[in-house]
Amino acid sequence: MNYLKSLLKIFSKNQKSIKQGFNELLRTIAALVIAYTFAFIVILLVSEQPSEAIYWFVLGPLSNKMEIGEMVKNSMPLIFAGIAACIIIKAGQFNLFTEGAFYVGGLVAALVAIYFNLPIVLLIILAVIAGGIASAIIGYIPAKLKASLNVNEFVSSIMINFVVMWIGIYLISNVVIDVSSGDNATQIIPSAAKMSVIFSGTNVTYGILIGLGLVVLTKIFFSRSLAGYEIKMAGDNSKFAKYSGINVKKRIVEAQLLGVFIAGVGGATEILSHYNRFNWKTLPGYGFDGFMVTIIAKNKPLLIPFAALFIGYLRSGADLMAFNTDVAQEVVTIIQGIIILLIASERFFSSEFFIRLKEKIKQRRNKAKEVINHE
Repeated sequence: MNYLKSLLKIFSKNQKSIKQGFNELLRTIAALVIAYTFAFIVILLVSEQPSEAIYWFVLGPLSNKMEIGEMVKNSMPLIFAGIAACIIIKAGQFNLFTEGAFYVGGLVAALVAIYFNLPIVLLIILAVIAGGIASAIIGYIPAKLKASLNVNEFVSSIMINFVVMWIGIYLISNVVIDVSSGDNATQIIPSAAKMSVIFSGTNVTYGILIGLGLVVLTKIFFSRSLAGYEIKMAGDNSKFAKYSGINVKKRIVEAQLLGVFIAGVGGATEILSHYNRFNWKTLPGYGFDGFMVTIIAKNKPLLIPFAALFIGYLRSGADLMAFNTDVAQEVVTIIQGIIILLIASERFFSSEFFIRLKEKIKQRRNKAKEVINHE
């Protein structure tokens, strides 16, 4: 009896958070339904074989082991990018050097793997960490400019993205180029430095474990550590944090460096998992995607893998639909845009339409109860 009372007490205390969680779930489901409805309408308008296109788009990524593996593979870099963006947003910042960090991390990891002669495990660890550190060193520039001179980190980070990209292109075109490859690319990355496949018959490597490990560590960092708490405080209310004795500028820089480091690790993991050479001639786009992933996950670390997997599912479906039917991949952009618009909107489900809908449902429940009690 006492046990039941304790359970009821816990439930009553958490009733508000449970209700909020249910509303979030309801809002997400509604966003997905609306987005897919728009996508299906577009498919019906542009395709001569709409049923087949919808099949490949919706069920194709789940059709066999290989396609499921491809979906997970597509989500892997998004996990790193999402965690990086999550940490930066927690500090109230919007540093987009996570994009350039992926590029830097991948390039540095490839060069370490090619030119260092070390035991297998040690070489992979060194390459991944070196990619993260190199990214963090460059990422210190926009972070410090923001903290010291209040330079807009959004603008400065975008500019630095293109600086590192063109330096990287110069290096793979003139300095570390393998002329026998017939491409502007590095030498072949030794197989000893490549991350092996974790599930046979797929392209999913052990890099997925690194990403999931970082998700757990990020959750612990923000919920259990003083530094994580102070970063959140600095992001939520910088003036209050400052009056509380928190070194806001320091925490802002630390958050950005940590996020950029993780993005660099993501770039290193991506190159060592799925590429034979480093040959990126443009920014990979994962840094921008990371902010999309963390918006969908409501900036909650433990939800980021699910958001990343969902985007991976969308993109795998788009690839299969484009390959097997007459519908272009760009349809997935429509869905992504609508989902982000609806999920990110804090006023969604707070509009008059949804308030009236809730009131009608509540009135019907009360009427039903009255009828039952009357009978």
